[in-house]
Amino acid sequence: MKIGIPLEIMTGEGRVPLTPEACSELVDAGHPVFIQENAGINSGYSDQEYRSIGAQTVSSSDELYKSAQLIVKVKQPLHQDIASLGSDHILFSYLHLAADAALVETLCDIGVTAIPFESVVDESGQLPLLRPMSQVAGRIAAIRGASLLFRNRGGRGILLGGIDGAETGRVVVLGAGTAGSHALASAVALGARVDVVDLNEEKLAALKSQYPDIETHLSTAGVIEELCLEADLVVGAVLVAGRRAPIVLKQSVIEKMKQGSVIVDISIDQGGCVENIKTTSSENLCYTDHGVIHSAVPNMPATVARTSSQSLSSAILPYVLQLAGSELAVMAASESVQERALFQAIAVQSGSVVDKVLQDEIKKQ
Repeated sequence: MKIGIPLEIMTGEGRVPLTPEACSELVDAGHPVFIQENAGINSGYSDQEYRSIGAQTVSSSDELYKSAQLIVKVKQPLHQDIASLGSDHILFSYLHLAADAALVETLCDIGVTAIPFESVVDESGQLPLLRPMSQVAGRIAAIRGASLLFRNRGGRGILLGGIDGAETGRVVVLGAGTAGSHALASAVALGARVDVVDLNEEKLAALKSQYPDIETHLSTAGVIEELCLEADLVVGAVLVAGRRAPIVLKQSVIEKMKQGSVIVDISIDQGGCVENIKTTSSENLCYTDHGVIHSAVPNMPATVARTSSQSLSSAILPYVLQLAGSELAVMAASESVQERALFQAIAVQSGSVVDKVLQDEIKKQ
């Protein structure tokens, strides 16, 4: 199967889904690989590196889409991509469709087969293609939040780790999943006092065992309000697989938070877990509402494009090999766990939404 890798055009995006090393494996397996010029440049990979392993570079997105059947991207398609997508394409990418009904409708109108990275579930019930970027986003969220607390950024002038004779900054992490646990790890490493909130007692117990100095809390509206009113930094990391993120931090609480405190919402890809939060970008990183700094960048891992590209490429390569080497129609009954996982992850096909969770989310909107 011919595989195409377009240049990412979202603001601030610099990742590439497949490194030259990964493309080499695809070429060796007999799959022609086409990559748009400069698609890897912001991750430190030149066009020549791709050409040297047998990939073919093309000059435009239109040419790229015409050259390939399997389109492998990082982020959801934007207008330029959508103009080139056709019903013969398989789109394999982060899509976050539960929070974007307009994109769902567009993909259905096109007739494309869309398989979101974040919908692929492994044997243990984990999300192997979402995990690497959740890890990166969690780490960045704590670091970014710490920097936004600097006085010259509008923050409270708090050093999270504190020093002798000074108070230690307080961090509240909403969600103990992959992103939340990695945000917590970074905050602990910075020396902050950390509270984490979740509905899953087992996850909280595991984090407490790993980080004895943190405080864990079962999530209730009252607990969240109490903690956030004392917080210097709140990291929103709530995920319900395949669904729009639930609102857990209410506007009424935000309005009572400390002036110059910071909220970083990792969940913004899925609509955000902070009430009324607006999407920001790498160019316009944050805004202030009721004296509280808000940051909600949907492609946060693009900040460290090379690290993110390498991690993402390693995770998706086995699935790209399966997609390119098989037919969707036979995957449902395949002996391959990865092929069955890919079939079950199909969100849109032949003009219809086929994922039941996504169907439910659309009905709510």
